[in-house]
Amino acid sequence: MRPLLCYLLLGAITLVACQANMEKRVNASEPAAAYEIAADSTQFSNDIAALNSPSRKRIRTADVRCRVNNVFNATAALEQAVLSMNGVIVESTMRNSFGRLSEAPYSADSMKRIQLYTPTAYLTLRVPAAGLDSIVRILTAMSSFIEHRTLKEQDKTLDYLSNALKNKDTEKNADQLSPGKNSTPLDVAAYQDAKRNVAIDRRIINLGILDDVNYATFSVQLFQPEVADIQVVVDPGKVVRAGFGAELLSAAGDGVEIFRNVFIFLLRLWPFWIAGAAGWYLYRRKWGNVSVK
Repeated sequence: MRPLLCYLLLGAITLVACQANMEKRVNASEPAAAYEIAADSTQFSNDIAALNSPSRKRIRTADVRCRVNNVFNATAALEQAVLSMNGVIVESTMRNSFGRLSEAPYSADSMKRIQLYTPTAYLTLRVPAAGLDSIVRILTAMSSFIEHRTLKEQDKTLDYLSNALKNKDTEKNADQLSPGKNSTPLDVAAYQDAKRNVAIDRRIINLGILDDVNYATFSVQLFQPEVADIQVVVDPGKVVRAGFGAELLSAAGDGVEIFRNVFIFLLRLWPFWIAGAAGWYLYRRKWGNVSVK
């Protein structure tokens, strides 16, 4: 009797676990299904006839280039502000633009190297649309000079409605989709598959519009005044220079090498020396004894 009761209890526990697992899967798929349905929804909580209606699909973007006192500190503060409002740092790049390089003697075996550079930062941020103005104000408060600032707001309501209505019309007439009267079943299947792909593309575009409506894109370029990086480094010319005795021997050897090269060069001109001597001899023999009267 006890083994039978154990088997019954084990089966009941397994059934309850399977049902709980199925419920978790259904609950997890509900947000995704609702997100997909939103791509084809034509229901708006407010009247969209007014341009300033809250239900219109408006996409906000901002582009700012400004100078700050310290690029690293400003970038860190801006990133922290974005994360605090559940935003996303799409890209954050910092680099230095190098300018003039100067070197000056510093001591017997070292020199001072001065490198001028300008730190810059490039950020692409996605912030909740309602918090875009706050982020812009935070950046404006940190900047000492604003080169340019651009705020844009695009209305994508009609594009969204166009895609949603086309998809609803496609679903309504799904059974009537046919490429032609003389089409084969394969042609019909290919035609219907192409129609479904077009509808999916429209849904993806609409979902992208919804993402852009909920999260504004903020592009930031930061720079600061030119900075000098000063380093005291070893002077390679003085460190590798030989001692006085070694240089003296080297100079003597260089003199011998120069004499050798000159001697060989003059020796290579022996035809000209012979021709010159012969010409001088003929000149002296013919006109050397002629006296002027």
